[in-house]
Amino acid sequence: MLCTWQFIIIIVVFLFSLNVSPVYSAYKKHFEITARKIEVFHKPEVVIAKGDVVISGKDFFIWAQEVKYEIETEYFILEKFKIFDLKENIITEGNEGFLDLRNGEVWADRVFIFLKKEQIRIKAKDFRKNALNEYFAKKALITTCEIDCESERDFPPWSLEIDNFILTPEGLSSGDATKFRIKKVPVGYVPKAAYLPKASLPIGVPRKTGLLTPKFSQGSRLGFGLQIPFFWAITDQIDFTISPFYFTKRGLLIDIENQFKFREDFQGLIKFRYIKDEEKTGYEVTEEPEKNKWWVVGKIDYAVKPNLDMHLDLDVVSERGFLEEFDVGEGGYTTTKAQILRRFDRDIEGKAQEYRTSKFWIQYYTGSLYGRLENTYLDYHGDLDSDTILQPYLKLKFNFLPVNLFNTVLSEATLKYLYSYRKKGYYGEKIDTNIGITYPFKIGMFFNSATARYNFSFYNLREKDNFKDSSIDRNYFEFLLNSYTILSKYYGILTIFNKNLKFLHTLKPYITYFYRSKPSETDAPQFDYEDLISDKFHTLEYGLWQYFSLPYHRNFLIIRAYQQYDFTKAQRSAVATKPEEKPFSDLYLQIILNYSPYVSARYDTTYNFYGLGFKKHSLNLSLRELFLDYISLIYQEDSAWNTKQLTMDLKSTILNKILGEFYISRNLIRDETTEMRLIGTYLHHCYTLSLGFSLTPEDTKFYFLFELKGLGGYGIER
Repeated sequence: MLCTWQFIIIIVVFLFSLNVSPVYSAYKKHFEITARKIEVFHKPEVVIAKGDVVISGKDFFIWAQEVKYEIETEYFILEKFKIFDLKENIITEGNEGFLDLRNGEVWADRVFIFLKKEQIRIKAKDFRKNALNEYFAKKALITTCEIDCESERDFPPWSLEIDNFILTPEGLSSGDATKFRIKKVPVGYVPKAAYLPKASLPIGVPRKTGLLTPKFSQGSRLGFGLQIPFFWAITDQIDFTISPFYFTKRGLLIDIENQFKFREDFQGLIKFRYIKDEEKTGYEVTEEPEKNKWWVVGKIDYAVKPNLDMHLDLDVVSERGFLEEFDVGEGGYTTTKAQILRRFDRDIEGKAQEYRTSKFWIQYYTGSLYGRLENTYLDYHGDLDSDTILQPYLKLKFNFLPVNLFNTVLSEATLKYLYSYRKKGYYGEKIDTNIGITYPFKIGMFFNSATARYNFSFYNLREKDNFKDSSIDRNYFEFLLNSYTILSKYYGILTIFNKNLKFLHTLKPYITYFYRSKPSETDAPQFDYEDLISDKFHTLEYGLWQYFSLPYHRNFLIIRAYQQYDFTKAQRSAVATKPEEKPFSDLYLQIILNYSPYVSARYDTTYNFYGLGFKKHSLNLSLRELFLDYISLIYQEDSAWNTKQLTMDLKSTILNKILGEFYISRNLIRDETTEMRLIGTYLHHCYTLSLGFSLTPEDTKFYFLFELKGLGGYGIER
């Protein structure tokens, strides 16, 4: 029995370049063959090999019980054979096979094909391939599950049965009728007379157009939902996924996703979802009118030249609650966020954020010059009037990166132009210039640097609002002095499990002095965060870094403690009553542990010396393959903001068959569960079955997901 349509490819690619072994050197040298018994007949010229016949080449290996090769016609007949494609990692196995080396035609009574890379198995009857590289089978069974290729009664957990199977060089597999089986039982059928007369299967490589795995959902606000995605591979560079999602309580939601990748440095992903929301209670429609709700999100990257690239971030939504309420399916917020972050290495705004950011920018760099042209739009959905939101429509920035002058002094400069607009309130232009020089020097064992900067800003207001003048300028200067030293020592006094554990302890004490003059104009328009500077800043920061390194793990433990002294606050501390107005800041402590891949942790805390004590605690702990497969614990407490939140995520595999995940996030101030999620997944080698639910104060959702390996994916990850 033979297992793969790639059987043809193996024969064509391999046997056209075979070399004859010394046993058959008198004839055409096409392949090397060995066997227990070889007979050569001259009229007609025929080679018959029997018993453990081996035909080998550079990229292939064939084993058969019996082989007959006709020299003149170049017919090749194999019995009980296996073909190993060492280059493509494909195994083909069959009973009887016929091969015409002149045109590559092949016939086999029964075949079993195994594509090891894609883990796809194909059993076919009456299999043949013509000279046009088209493949046919009277009946084919396709699956990614393990299957007994010898037994006619063996059915895998799932399979697709296709009549009159056709595979073209374009990689489109189709058939007159398709059955989807669970074991022996057919549970789905697409006849020839159906709307889709030939079923297309999105399996293997290249990518294929077809239906993907259905998705289900159940929620108290959405009702029961069913989504059937359709993947449309237009070309190898462009595809669409159209995913209608019907909810019994809310109607039909449409997800459309477009992906393209013309080159490695020119790719994009755009997603659109829309629903004409009609909330239903039982069979009744609420009095609230229908709402058109939608979300458009995507990213495009294009590198025009090695030093010139363009980027687009798109993110607009009809209303903020749409992302949280309809966070299900192919176009849901959680799925989209993970997909974009994985592909583009940059994130999107949180789903509860009051504004969503769309941005287009071009950046260019050469030598010490960096230039950036940027356009930004803020899609606001907060409590304020959207007409009062300042939109940073245009931003042009030039950075002259540090240049070494006289082998000691580093100089840098920045020029920035900003145009912002809004319907209500002041708007206009701003020009920023920043010039600085840095002088590094060393005194004994101390490494030092001194930096001086001058900042000048000019504002040209198109709408003055409450400002006296439409043209405003202001300036201020900054001075920074930094000094540190490094002390290291090896220790070998720690004994664990009768082993002397050596580690390196490094101390890095530092001190930083910073002075910023009071701006010449304190009543300035606020176009960006730098405009918020309105007072003198005069501080001294001192701290200590500690690094602990093992011989096989550098900096597995880092501890940092630092504090600031504010000279400006010290001048008025005698009359200041609030702790935050005192000269000594909170004492900050950071502890970072990274013992990959098992343990990673970070702990942050602050201590106030003026009666508030510990103000903040933050712990982020992650354990892998310790106790459970994965443990994540996040604890955040901040007395200044009156917050106390605990989040825990646990994952564990039981008996290598069941993956359990438990997630809970609680607000400890209100004693309320923000979100709780419990999901169990049965892991099979060719499918997964997931059941679970999530609970929030506003909604309860139930999950059911059945995924078949090799069916319902996007083919090669691009």
